[in-house]
Amino acid sequence: MNPLLAQAIRSGHSRRDFLRNLLFAAGSVSTASWLSACGSSSPLNSVAAPGRSRFADIGPLQAPDANGIQLPAGFTSRVVAVAGEAPVPGSSFVWHRDPDGAGSFALPDGGWLYVSNAEVRDATSGGLIDPLQPILSRETVAALGLLRGGASALRFAADGTLVDAYTILHDTTTNCSGTATPWGTWICGEEIADGYMFECDPLGTNPAGRRLDLFGRFGHEQVAIDVAGRAIYHTEDFGGDDRFYRNVFTETDWPAGGRPAFNDGALQALVVEGGVDAARNGPAPIRWVDVINDGRPQRQVYLPETTIFSGNEGVWFLKGFVFFSSKGDNNIWAIDTIGNTIESIYSPESQPIGSPVDPNEPPLQGVDNLCMTDDGEMIVVEDGGDMRAMVLLPDRTVVPLLRLPDETGGSEVTGPAFSPDGRRFYCSAQRNGRNGASGNGITFEITMPFAVRVTRPLAGA
Repeated sequence: MNPLLAQAIRSGHSRRDFLRNLLFAAGSVSTASWLSACGSSSPLNSVAAPGRSRFADIGPLQAPDANGIQLPAGFTSRVVAVAGEAPVPGSSFVWHRDPDGAGSFALPDGGWLYVSNAEVRDATSGGLIDPLQPILSRETVAALGLLRGGASALRFAADGTLVDAYTILHDTTTNCSGTATPWGTWICGEEIADGYMFECDPLGTNPAGRRLDLFGRFGHEQVAIDVAGRAIYHTEDFGGDDRFYRNVFTETDWPAGGRPAFNDGALQALVVEGGVDAARNGPAPIRWVDVINDGRPQRQVYLPETTIFSGNEGVWFLKGFVFFSSKGDNNIWAIDTIGNTIESIYSPESQPIGSPVDPNEPPLQGVDNLCMTDDGEMIVVEDGGDMRAMVLLPDRTVVPLLRLPDETGGSEVTGPAFSPDGRRFYCSAQRNGRNGASGNGITFEITMPFAVRVTRPLAGA
């Protein structure tokens, strides 16, 4: 149970009132505001509330730096990888094209890894012209040895020096996003109609990976893991009539203190009572239904009662809540896993200006992958927006973190992730070269003038 919720109940507050007034990390009101409203005599005031976010005080974006990136004052950038080039001089390994979803891992020596997927399209997806019209089935393309996706890792020493780069997953396709698991592996999926999910070692010991059939076959996006709830949430993004999924596991398959064996886990889809319009106007009840998972693509066996979202993208689990974005309507949603409700916590209508630090900034749009700090600050990157990474603060205020160059148009910001020490932020311009010129992808490291609180798993643990 959410610790704040448990303390609220012990103090005489109803669960309903607590959950209505507080989405713990990024909800209707900030934790500090809601706790203060309980009254000075309330035992809830003894709970430490998060302080003011450091992101709330960053200024407007400055003129482009030497890499063409617009950053707030005090932030700096460097290029760490370019598609088709060797990140480490003298190495034969070259960085993959179309870098997409990403995550980070800690290392025992104080260094860290940045893992990035390759959303390289092939005949399974119909290419960039019409990704909804596959030319060949995944099995056919695999048999021909033509799968072009996968994932790669950048290894950094404790002082930030880039010391190695290598493949961690191959012979997959159109790998969009994924997650770093608490047990130190990387899970990512294929964003095609009949795509699979895979688990691999970020240290590169088994680039073939392990196929996870329990996760179904559809256009997989990002993944979020609730260890205490023995649940893994994942988004679908394919045709605009997408579903939100989870796998739930038994204690036998996922023992306490361990990791799932992935031998027994029911695939379920979300049902929002009253539909998404109800969730736009406040907390709406939800339930989960088991779906057909017999090896056929989910688009062939959709259950009509499951709720449709328009282009699901990023997803993150934090302190009892699951947050996810839907690009088709530019909404960010919060699922309360304790109260079994869902509501929209951001839409363009909720903040008509782009940012209080710069009213000239366009509103956050093209909401795509996301990552969060332990204090509930959410980084949302744009696809089809203004090539920005934006910070959605716990009070729903949005401030710009960066704008990447895109001289030719048609690119997107991908792969948001923090280093384990919380001082560096990584992302890519998926279809750019240097300084925004046409290319096949470029990956950046942003050093911040402060650190944020993040918890990153130990690679290979």
